[in-house]
Amino acid sequence: MKLTCIACCFLLLFTSSGCANPNLEKPVIEDLGMIGIMGFDYVDEENVKISVSLPQPSRDAEEQVQQFSTVVKMPHQAIMDVSTLTEKTLTPAQLRVVLFSEEYARTEGLWKILENLYRDPHVGTNIYVAVVKGTVEDIMKGEYKDKPEINNYLIELLTPRTITAFSPFTTIHDFIYRNTDEVSDPSTPYIERIEENSLKITKVALFKNDKMVDTIEPEEAKLIEAMKKQKKLPDFSIMLPAPEESKHDEEMLILRFVNTRFHAKVNGDLEKPKLFIYVYVRGSIVDYEGETDLANRENRMNIEEKLEKQLEDKVIMTVRKFQELGIDPVGFGDYFRIKNAREWSKEKWMEAFQRADITTHVETRIISTGMIR
Repeated sequence: MKLTCIACCFLLLFTSSGCANPNLEKPVIEDLGMIGIMGFDYVDEENVKISVSLPQPSRDAEEQVQQFSTVVKMPHQAIMDVSTLTEKTLTPAQLRVVLFSEEYARTEGLWKILENLYRDPHVGTNIYVAVVKGTVEDIMKGEYKDKPEINNYLIELLTPRTITAFSPFTTIHDFIYRNTDEVSDPSTPYIERIEENSLKITKVALFKNDKMVDTIEPEEAKLIEAMKKQKKLPDFSIMLPAPEESKHDEEMLILRFVNTRFHAKVNGDLEKPKLFIYVYVRGSIVDYEGETDLANRENRMNIEEKLEKQLEDKVIMTVRKFQELGIDPVGFGDYFRIKNAREWSKEKWMEAFQRADITTHVETRIISTGMIR
């Protein structure tokens, strides 16, 4: 009798498992909605407005992308919520871009969101992170004539290119690393909508810990990338004082970087820190607006001297701005930590950096003036 009861139980078990709802099985790839962009707008201290964009693989679809927005507390809540609004099962496996509004970046910071995405094994680490002016929802829903659909457009915009090499092109991994190391602070591209039809990386957003505190212009950011030992930099435009006999106060030139070198010397003393910054720039003039005869060697040397003075002023101004903000996007702390490894902490370094004595020297060499004159 007991054996009969046990056999009946096993039979019921196998029968019930065999009648499982087939709709709850793991969906095939055709049923998945691949999130390409995820954006975050500030609502309040507890809630965030999350917008997602899904490319439409079907050529018969009226719209190239599907876009949804929802107000939740955590990023994966949005995936669950939006999944009920579409016929697809959403997945972040193809996520490529994460956007934050400036308000959210300044008020809440990026850490909570990026940490949650970082721990998800389905989310890659090489996902681009950027801050936008205005709301992310408006950026994502904008109509950009003669541009690819928004997923491809933003991926192409944030893919490293020489012309936009002033941008740090930060990924989730980069931001997490910079925010948790003991010597530096993160930065991200800053995107604005231009004339309603285009998006542009206009600045670089600076962060203290994970909250945005300020921005710097592209020309300043190019010098920062040079100090990070970035080899390929975009052309650099600069205004120089015009010669005394000139009718104009300033003359403008565009310098193409051929080679740059950076070196820092420190005294290693966190009580009375001193930092000397040396930058070597070798380049060619590709455009010039002025009255100086650049074919004359002496004139070129005068231009080099003016360039050195202007670049030195820009380096000092930028680094002092970092001191005022209490941030170190370059990573100068690495040079001091070597001599203070035992007693090192990021907080101690920031205190020392803010009172550090900064000096600099920029050396420039013009190797070509092109076919200007």
